[in-house]
Amino acid sequence: MVRLAAFVATAGVLVANSAAAQNGDDVVAGTDVALTGGAVVANVHTGGAMWFNPAGVARLDARSVDLTGSVLSYNLVKAPGALTLESGPQSPGDFSTFIAIPRALTFVASPRVDLRWGLGFFFSRVSDRFLQDSVSAQPGQQPESDFFAAVEQTRSVYHVSSALAWKKGNDKLLIGGGFDIVFATQSGNQILAGGIDGGAGGASTQTITENLSGGGLQMKFGVQVAPMKTLRIGVMVATPSYLVFLNEDRTFTETIAPPQGPPTFQGAATDGLSGTWSGVEPGLARAGIAWIRQRGWVEADVIVRFALDSAPFEIDWKTVADARIGGIVRLSKRLKVGGGFSTDFSSVGSLDQLGESQIDYYRFTIGFDFANREKPPERGEGGFYLAFAVAGTYAYGKGQLAGAFIADQSVPTDTTVNIVPITSNQFGINLAIKAGF
Repeated sequence: MVRLAAFVATAGVLVANSAAAQNGDDVVAGTDVALTGGAVVANVHTGGAMWFNPAGVARLDARSVDLTGSVLSYNLVKAPGALTLESGPQSPGDFSTFIAIPRALTFVASPRVDLRWGLGFFFSRVSDRFLQDSVSAQPGQQPESDFFAAVEQTRSVYHVSSALAWKKGNDKLLIGGGFDIVFATQSGNQILAGGIDGGAGGASTQTITENLSGGGLQMKFGVQVAPMKTLRIGVMVATPSYLVFLNEDRTFTETIAPPQGPPTFQGAATDGLSGTWSGVEPGLARAGIAWIRQRGWVEADVIVRFALDSAPFEIDWKTVADARIGGIVRLSKRLKVGGGFSTDFSSVGSLDQLGESQIDYYRFTIGFDFANREKPPERGEGGFYLAFAVAGTYAYGKGQLAGAFIADQSVPTDTTVNIVPITSNQFGINLAIKAGF
């Protein structure tokens, strides 16, 4: 019964996870990033350069502040049969999540004509997990099995970023680097309960709570070159985000009522602060090429996320590559429109453990940018620049989930991995504000 309840909960939790977060978990940082869907490695124009390519910080002539947020992110997931009883019943596998969070705040200054520095705060990863689901035998069917799972869990990673960038030859060569202090948290509460024949055939209740937190660092380096006026090329690399200390607080309680004999109770707890070297984000490399015209630009990027293993956060990712293409067109001195397409492929390998999912996403972005003037003031020039961008996104994801086939004829019960199809439809609205002075 204990194993059965655990398998039911695990499958349900990871279906909900698939609904809450994509694979790459890139931030939306800046008006240009919001409009193109992140195709900015070679031609970034905002403080988002600290995230996508620190060399781009050198292009920002004025002091500037960028604020970006996800006003809406609504996700619908279908994974029918994720929980399947041996007697036939299946869970519907329908889940939805809603997220509204700020994602980035940056500031860039120019102490010298050829030197720029920046500070930023980035909310790079969030997985808000909420699940209330059950699977039951049909009325009159033997055995009369009922199982219930309620889970709430959140994992977040925050970056306090700094960047220093240098340029030469009127933006023909830009070099920049960055250093991030990283904070990661994971918290959750989980209640699992199930029984056979109204508890006469056995029943159990399991409660798990966890709180993990830690701090670490990440380093970035980038280059941009412009071999000709209409062409820009950008490359950046980032180390994995590694935590150097970790605080763990976990409790586990379990009550089992077997068909024969008295109920039993057990519990366990872990609480301690320790040094560690645990990855929470993979190392990556980005390369992009942009074609520049008077009224706009188009860019194509390739992003490679490298393999990462981290036991404390249950991370086991393989190397994967994604592509992005996006552009911006100026309709007037104050109004621009943009759009983009990107892939977000899963890093998960073979589905040999219950609850693992492998979902590939395809995302479309479209939006507009309205400003009070044509461009931010250059160094030494007076005036104030304010731009406001709104972008809508849609992502379609399709893949597989390792669900649970549950033998519910006795207590304790056996389970096996059951691969089922899973689809995800995600809708979002992003806002970005840029101020230059």
